[in-house]
Amino acid sequence: MNRFVACLTCSLVLLCPVLLQAEEQPNAETALQRLKEGNARFAADQPAAKHRDAKRRAEVAKGQRPFAVILACADSRVAPELIFDQGLGDMLVVRVAGNVSNPEIIGSIEFGATSLKAPLIVVLGHSQCGAVAAAVDGKPLPSNLAKVIERIHIGKDLPKEKEAALDAAIKANVLHHAKELTKQSKVLEEFVAGQRVRIVVGVYSLRTGEVDWLEMPKAKEQKR
Repeated sequence: MNRFVACLTCSLVLLCPVLLQAEEQPNAETALQRLKEGNARFAADQPAAKHRDAKRRAEVAKGQRPFAVILACADSRVAPELIFDQGLGDMLVVRVAGNVSNPEIIGSIEFGATSLKAPLIVVLGHSQCGAVAAAVDGKPLPSNLAKVIERIHIGKDLPKEKEAALDAAIKANVLHHAKELTKQSKVLEEFVAGQRVRIVVGVYSLRTGEVDWLEMPKAKEQKR
């Protein structure tokens, strides 16, 4: 009897993903293009508003198959589903102040790449980020907030002008944590190396609504 239950359980686990694959999973390039097109619609005040109705709720109630994983800041003005004009089940979103990374956050991203087979990971910073500004300021902060700020990487040799310094620190931080994903995760490192997953970086403008896509620095070749 126990053997029958175990077999039945395995069968259901194998069957569930099939139910979620009505839509073919795009590759990383197609997924990124979908985000760029969605952001263009959002910035132009022309949202398509797809995947937000009762039919979509019924579909995703059976499971999820997001085409992208987004690591974004917890800022209330930075909602990835709105910024990229996507709907229910389209993206797996992980949000934390300063879009920083730690084992729990990276583990959540690994889940999106492994179990849900999302081909694209986006690390998304934003303009006027209060968490990064606090790191630049360097003043003591209370309790657990201080632990978050400690994880922010503002880079070196910041401009003297305050606004320019913050902009530079925001870019340095988002690029740093994008690199941390493969540095701290063997799974993601292998997926990226095998072109199973692509990691991209962007900075969202609170003023324009547009995402500025940054170039990831190329990894240095190891000496043989």
